[in-house]
Amino acid sequence: MKKGVVCISLITLGALFMGTGCKSKGPVGLTNIPKMEPVIKTVTVPGPGQPLPGGGTGGGGITGGNPLGPGNTGGGGTTIVEVPPVNQDIGNNFNSNQVEDRETFLAQMVHFEFDSSQVRPDDLPKLQVVAQHMIQNPQDALVVEGHCDERGTEDYNLSLGERRALSVVEELINLGVPTDRVRTISYGEKMPFATGTTEADFAQNRRGEFVLLRPAQ
Repeated sequence: MKKGVVCISLITLGALFMGTGCKSKGPVGLTNIPKMEPVIKTVTVPGPGQPLPGGGTGGGGITGGNPLGPGNTGGGGTTIVEVPPVNQDIGNNFNSNQVEDRETFLAQMVHFEFDSSQVRPDDLPKLQVVAQHMIQNPQDALVVEGHCDERGTEDYNLSLGERRALSVVEELINLGVPTDRVRTISYGEKMPFATGTTEADFAQNRRGEFVLLRPAQ
């Protein structure tokens, strides 16, 4: 009888141990991140003779510059296809002999509403300044950076930052800047402009920045 009790006790303890062992191997603190679907952004460039939002007419490019891109001779049509979160270059007029300039367009930094990638109307004059410079200086190229505040997942913010940068590029192209001289990059929440956690800080971090690329002297 005692041997039977001992056997039953051992079996019971073994079962409890195995059950505990199984629980300890379960996932802890995992976050289920939804699969990101590709976001395709297209932009229609005015063809020759078509009006531009900032005045003048589209000419399919800039004198002395490069064409709008593969398969596009300046007759208008879709010229940008961008699939986040992989940041592929929109432009192809970039090389290792260019120097970054972050000061020229610092005052033209644009900002976005919470969870929005739409360019605000009051920021359009800033984009006109950038576009005018790019049209008058065909040797320069431009990188548009998209940034977010810290709310939201990292993957979501990378995608949102890319959409913001693409919205800025769309406006620049509508103002006559060729696609091969502009590219985008998204930093999501990784490079905050303000380090606080107030709404005012978040508003500063929801932004688009311009990096001018000049030929090295």
